[in-house]
Amino acid sequence: MNDITNKQSGLLFGSFCADALSLGVHWIYDTNELVQKHGRITQYKAPGADSYHPHKQAGDQGHVGDQALCLLKFLSREKTWNATTFMNEWLAMWPEYNDYVDGATKTTLANLQNQSDNTQGGSDSVEIAGPARIAPLIVFLSNSSENEVIKAAVEQTMLTHRSKEAEESATFLAKAGYRLIHGADLLETLNDTAPKWALEKAKSVFSENTVNAIANLGPACSIASALPSVLYLAMKYENDTETAFIENAMAGGDNCARGLVLGMLLGAANGFSSIPQIWIENLMASGDLEEFLNS
Repeated sequence: MNDITNKQSGLLFGSFCADALSLGVHWIYDTNELVQKHGRITQYKAPGADSYHPHKQAGDQGHVGDQALCLLKFLSREKTWNATTFMNEWLAMWPEYNDYVDGATKTTLANLQNQSDNTQGGSDSVEIAGPARIAPLIVFLSNSSENEVIKAAVEQTMLTHRSKEAEESATFLAKAGYRLIHGADLLETLNDTAPKWALEKAKSVFSENTVNAIANLGPACSIASALPSVLYLAMKYENDTETAFIENAMAGGDNCARGLVLGMLLGAANGFSSIPQIWIENLMASGDLEEFLNS
């Protein structure tokens, strides 16, 4: 595996593995309760009947990861990015979907009832979920120009999240992911591409342990909380992908969406080989990811 392939595979598997690792403890905001009930999360766990994902199994994706997987399967089959065509596939997910449906999705579905252009119904959500889905696009277009990756990432995000905050985050992740795949240094890339406000917030809690840092930044779904939390984790554990993913899970809150984003950054920076093999093997979507990478 050459270096670019290692980083492409790392970005993709990193995103999906970090999401899956957090799924069993997703949206638990009391970190003491999380530890008491689940211990330290080092392997995939089923979420359980009393969770937001009662039908999910260990190694599955969360509800945002499922949308990223929908994008991956579309690109794998169609071999091209087209927002209108993809949106038809995204819309086809929902009639029989058997997991949590977030607010941005509900709003988009409602808006599209009265919208002839299926790319223009997105919500005004400021949550990280929209840009968190773009790992397949970054890898798919990684031999194109950086600007093409940014354009596609923003298009994908705005299908459901049309806020300026979501657009800014998608632009950052597209730039960072593209540059990291092509060998850029992680810390230099974050300093060059991340929104300055988010970097400043992340650096303000850098000396704190992860649970306290993310509690102070905010463990919830909004970009205002989640993006600085991801940057904190990426900088704190820049050379240790495994620990970063575990610490993200243990910080609770919307660890799945944070994981999708964190996984892109550290997976691309440190490569596929930095992800524990057992996480690769036990990921339910592993075969789909391998097929995509080999197509």
